[in-house]
Amino acid sequence: MSGADDITDADVRRIVREELPRAGWSILSTVFWTVTALFAVLVGLQLGQIALAGEGIATLAYGGGGVVVVGASLYLLYLLHWSESRTV
Repeated sequence: MSGADDITDADVRRIVREELPRAGWSILSTVFWTVTALFAVLVGLQLGQIALAGEGIATLAYGGGGVVVVGASLYLLYLLHWSESRTV
């Protein structure tokens, strides 16, 4: 028999009590970073719109900044929601 077969109800309750706050913070953290990343995508798209209205070197700067911000935000969303390597 393995050690997991010898677990009692009291052990299960203790483990659940210890893990619930950690799970709650994990959910809050995921929601916070998702909202932040979505807001950053909008900021990056706005930089792209400003780049289209500008002239010269400012167009390149705003356009490049917009691409970087959108790319980083989408990568963060990928890591938060679609990445297969999740830590437990």
